[in-house]
This record gives sequence, C-alpha cells and structure tokens, in this order.
Amino acid sequence: MDSTREVTVVRQQAVTVPESKVTVTIVKDSLLRLPEGASWTGRSGQANVNVQRRAATDGKPEVIVVEATCDSLQLQCERYEQTIATQQRAIDALADAGYRLYAEQSEEVKEKPPNGIKTALKWLFTGIIIGLLLGRIKAIIKFVKRIKQ
Repeated sequence: MDSTREVTVVRQQAVTVPESKVTVTIVKDSLLRLPEGASWTGRSGQANVNVQRRAATDGKPEVIVVEATCDSLQLQCERYEQTIATQQRAIDALADAGYRLYAEQSEEVKEKPPNGIKTALKWLFTGIIIGLLLGRIKAIIKFVKRIKQ
C-alpha cells in the first residue's frame, strides 16, 4: 500500500479578451482627393481599418473600399492544482523506523574501540617488565655457573 497519494488537477478555461474598436472619421472632400494607392488607416488593440479610394478602370466605376480586420486572439489558461495526502500510519511507521535506526547507531557508538595510545603504552610497559625479568634471570644463571666452576 502506498503511503503517499498525489493528485494533480488540470483545468482549462477560456479568458475573455476586452473588445477592441477603431473608428476612422474622414471628411468626404478629403476622401475624394486622396491619391491613387494612398489610404486612411486606423488601429486599436486587435482591430484594424483601412479606407482606400480606387480610381475607375476599364468599365469599372470609381469605388471606396473599406477593409476592417481583427487579429485572432484566443487565450487558454491552464490552472494546476496539486495535492499530496499522506496517511498517518505511514508517518508513524517511518518515525518508528527512524527511532530504531537511531537506537542502533547509539549502541554502536557506546561500544567504542579500545584507545590506541592506552593499548600501546600497556604493551610497552609489559615488554620492559619482561625484558627486566629476563635480564635478571640471565644474570642469576651466569652467577650460578660462576659459582659452580
């Protein structure tokens, strides 16, 4: 059984974009005097307007062309929600395991290895005492041999 459950919720929702509106006001005389290829333009936000006079050609009369466009705009917002739920039993089990591990490590620390210097000094003094005893024994043996001769 898992001790942790993770829930992720993703929600998509459209966001309303404010309206864009553009107005171009042209005096009639100015429009009629507009040279070929020139135009009146206006822009506000995503809205555009273009007003143009086209001269008469091959049987087509003179016309005024008004083009209005609005740039495409669509926003999608994603909202993430993440929830992590942990069961109390799992927390207690982990706490118990941690306590046991701590107790084991504490016991290991209590059982210190012997002090290296203390051990070295003990063996040094033991060697000196044995050396002195062997020296005395040797001296006694020499003394006994001298007396026998």
